[in-house]
Amino acid sequence: MPAYDLIIRNGTIVDGTGQDQFHGDIAVKDGLIVQVGTVSGDAVEEIDAGGHLVTPGFVDIHTHYDGQATWDHEMAPSSWHGVTTVVMGNCGVGFAPAKPDKHEWLIGLMEGVEDIPGTALAEGMEWNWETFPEYLDALEKLPRAIDVGTHVPHGSVRAYVLGDRERPGAVPTDAEIAEMGRIVEEGVRAGALGFNVPHRASPRYRWRSRAGHHRDSGRADRNRPSHGSRGPRRLRNGFRHETRLG
Repeated sequence: MPAYDLIIRNGTIVDGTGQDQFHGDIAVKDGLIVQVGTVSGDAVEEIDAGGHLVTPGFVDIHTHYDGQATWDHEMAPSSWHGVTTVVMGNCGVGFAPAKPDKHEWLIGLMEGVEDIPGTALAEGMEWNWETFPEYLDALEKLPRAIDVGTHVPHGSVRAYVLGDRERPGAVPTDAEIAEMGRIVEEGVRAGALGFNVPHRASPRYRWRSRAGHHRDSGRADRNRPSHGSRGPRRLRNGFRHETRLG
């Protein structure tokens, strides 16, 4: 009986630890790497990686697969190029939370900011969620070739709470700020990686939608709180600062 399920031989290994690359083999058994270096013995399958790099999967921390992730288990083209984890919800744009009457608005925002065709998003997404936790549930139901993670996006939260008032210069009330904080905390507790705001710290930067209307993020702070031991408190404080600037 073979000692291993898979042996990758003769590869140039870059192991992600920061040490220099080296020539060697990798043995895999029961889905785990069990030996790295010179591997003796046989395997059910062997791959000659001579002339090739052998690396851990790449984590792409800035993607906009927020829509595609709801229908495409392969997550192409990232999965074609060694990416094994993608992070979404970047630049403050995404699709949760989302009230039914804001679907087209959110699609237009994504198209305007990231130049992702709105027609593809409109045809691909089933919108079988409203809250952010429900969006995570929808992502989890689809079989995955690679892993996904997502932030709670600033733009979606503002649109959810402000509704028709979400426009350039709109300033949330104290009650609306409290509700935004609740939504962000709910999302982080459900599994979001953090809360993401637009990355440009300019007084105003404006997004043009498909219809040609400008949408304004307000001033964005570069401090993006992440979920940790003080996650909910930091998120509330960071969110209050951001939305106050409206």
